[in-house]
Amino acid sequence: MTWEEAARKFKSHESSMHGLSPLTGPRLSPAPPNSRSNYTHDPHEMDLDASPTQHTHTRQPSFSDARIRTPLPTGPRPEKPTNIPPLPGYDSFRADLQGSADRILASASRSRYAHVSVLLIRWQDDEDLGARNAVQDLAKVLGDDYNYTVQTKLIPTSLDESKSHWMWLSRVASDFIADQDQRDILKIFYYSGYSYLDGDRDTVFASSKHADPASAIRWSSIQQYFENARADALLIMDCAYYPSYKTVRRQGMLELIAASAGEDHVELLGRSSFTRALTDLLRTRAVQQFKEPFSAAELHSKVLSLYPCIIREQHPENEVMARFPTPLCIQLSGVKTLPSILLAPLRHGEAPRSPQSGPHLISLTFRLAEDTFNVDSWAEWLRSMPEGILEAKVEGPYRNMFQ
Repeated sequence: MTWEEAARKFKSHESSMHGLSPLTGPRLSPAPPNSRSNYTHDPHEMDLDASPTQHTHTRQPSFSDARIRTPLPTGPRPEKPTNIPPLPGYDSFRADLQGSADRILASASRSRYAHVSVLLIRWQDDEDLGARNAVQDLAKVLGDDYNYTVQTKLIPTSLDESKSHWMWLSRVASDFIADQDQRDILKIFYYSGYSYLDGDRDTVFASSKHADPASAIRWSSIQQYFENARADALLIMDCAYYPSYKTVRRQGMLELIAASAGEDHVELLGRSSFTRALTDLLRTRAVQQFKEPFSAAELHSKVLSLYPCIIREQHPENEVMARFPTPLCIQLSGVKTLPSILLAPLRHGEAPRSPQSGPHLISLTFRLAEDTFNVDSWAEWLRSMPEGILEAKVEGPYRNMFQ
C-alpha cells in the first residue's frame, strides 16, 4: 500500500481524531522532490503548536507531546551535606564553650558565675560596735548561705613611715582582683566607714569625721582596679558616695550600690542601717527555693523601699518626713547588652538535672561574618540563657561551604 492509498483509506477516521492516529501518532509522509516550493498548509495533515495570536481555541494534547516536551525530573532535591568537618584548630574553643554551658546549667539557681570572691573592708580603729556586728553578719550570710569565699580585712591604724593607708588598700585591692581575674568570676568589694568629698571632687575614705587627713584614702585610684578587671565587680559602700564622670568600664559589668548619693545619711538612718537592710534581704531570698536570685539592680530597689520604714523606726517622733536619703546605684558596662550582676547561692557538688526530662529540642545555626571566635563573648551570651533550658550542646564552628 502506498502512502497515497493509506491516506485515502484512513481519511475519515483521522478527521475525527484531529489528524491523529491512536497507534501511529501524527501522519508522516515523504517529502516530494520539490516540497519546499509545493508546500501547502493542511490542518488535517499536521498538528503544530500555534501561537496565541494564531489560534484561540483549546487544542487537546496529542500523543506526540510526551515525545516532544520532556518533563523535568520531579524527584527530591539533594539535601545539603550534614557531615561537614569543623574548622581545624578550634577544638579548644568548642570545649571551653561547652564547659561553660555545662557549668551554668548544672546549678539549680542558674548562677552566671563559677566562683564569687568577697572582700570586706573596715577601719581597725572603728569603735562602733553596731558597725562591727553588721559586717560580721553580712560575712556570715555571704559565706554560709551563698557559699561565697569571704575575707575581712582591717585598715591598720598605724603604719610604717614608708607606707600609707592608700598604699595598703591599693595593694590589697590589686591582689584581690589579680586572683582569678576571669569572666566567670564575680568580685564583691564592701566598705564600711566614713567618706567625704575632697577639693578635687573625689570620694575620700576616712575612719571618722575627725580623722587625720594624712590617713585618708582617695578612692578614685583604687576603683581603677575594678574598672580594668576582666571579672564582673560589685562595689557595696556603707557610706556616702560621690560619683565621678571619669569612671569607665572596659569590659564586663561594674555595679555600685552605696548607702546614699552624697548626702549625710547617718543622721536619719543611723550607722550601718544600710548594711543590716541589705543583709536581711539577702538572707531572706537565699532560703526561698522558688524565688529568683537577686540582681544588683533589684537589691538596690528593695533597699530604697525600706528606707522610709527605717527612718520611722529611728525617729518615731516625726509624724511627717520632710526628706530622707536615697541609696545610690550605678551600672557601668563595656557591652551595653550585659544584664545586671546576679547574686545567687552557689551549689557546689550538686548533681546536674537529667536532660531526658525535657521533651523539646531547639536547634539554632548562626552564620558568622568572619573567622574570629571570642570565647568570652559567647560564654557571656550563654550566661544569659532563659529559664527552662536543661542542656546545651556546642558544635562547630564549620567552614561555610554554601556561598
